[in-house]
Amino acid sequence: MNTNLVFGQYYHTDSWLHRLDPRTKLLGTIFLIITLFLLENTLLIASAFFGTLILILSSKIPISKFLRSLKMMTTLLLITVFFQVFFNRGNVLVEFKFTLTVINLLIIIFLLVLFLLSRKVIIRHRFFLFLLLVIVSFYLQTIVTSGKVLANYSVGLYEDGLYLALKIVIRIITLILLSSLLTLTTKPADLNTGMERLAKPLKHIGIKVSILSMMISIALRFIPTLINEAGRILKAQASRGIDFKEGKFTEKITQIISLLVPMFVISYRRAYELADAMEARGYIPDAERTSISLLKYKARDYLTILFILAFFATIVVLKVMDYAI
Repeated sequence: MNTNLVFGQYYHTDSWLHRLDPRTKLLGTIFLIITLFLLENTLLIASAFFGTLILILSSKIPISKFLRSLKMMTTLLLITVFFQVFFNRGNVLVEFKFTLTVINLLIIIFLLVLFLLSRKVIIRHRFFLFLLLVIVSFYLQTIVTSGKVLANYSVGLYEDGLYLALKIVIRIITLILLSSLLTLTTKPADLNTGMERLAKPLKHIGIKVSILSMMISIALRFIPTLINEAGRILKAQASRGIDFKEGKFTEKITQIISLLVPMFVISYRRAYELADAMEARGYIPDAERTSISLLKYKARDYLTILFILAFFATIVVLKVMDYAI
């Protein structure tokens, strides 16, 4: 099992969040996410983030599990901050003026060539190396002014962009932490049963809830498995001399195809075997069936739902009354 993968994993421990009914956790997560997008005040969004941290600490799950879920989103968050801070116009906090000369241009070209050659030496953290070279390039343009001037330009740090970037980043991080908290504290089978129970009223409008919940359960179950299979294929391809980090663009496309084809074959084979196994056990999609997991609300579930609904209703009322939230 790939321990670096958080999505779809369950971490067993004894906490009040683990003991909650999966329906309570599903409803609570949905309402908290909706509330998170209703908030506009930066302080309130930050309060929601710290509230999520308190839930994480009370779950008795190691913080490292949640940090792994954020690791995959680091690049997206950095790109979001960059575009919001420098391109969202408003009041200028700081303005940086640069002078591009022939010497600066030659230095930038040299740093770019150095970055391209470093991929054979530095494999990890290449994005941060590129970011460092960009900062050095801008710094050199402020201190090296000798030579023929090619262009003068300025880059502004805007107040509105900074606040908007801060709100977006905190909101995305809180959203990821809430989603990870749901999957880490709920077994996949219980999560599937909870979704099926909550969606049961949809039967009256012609939606086949049992089939839908089974599809979601199978998808959640096989995401870690397929990622592990992809890791094995990458190692097998590497043992045959294929390096996915080297080569030209056309060669990388060919290398990706060499990964996708066996992944498609493995996925199709596993789906075929699963269908045979379900058919051999007499599985009928539309049949009424019971579940080994008997869900029953307890006092803590009612109190949790009541608190979340009261909090959600308060935010909605304040939003309707045009309060600055």
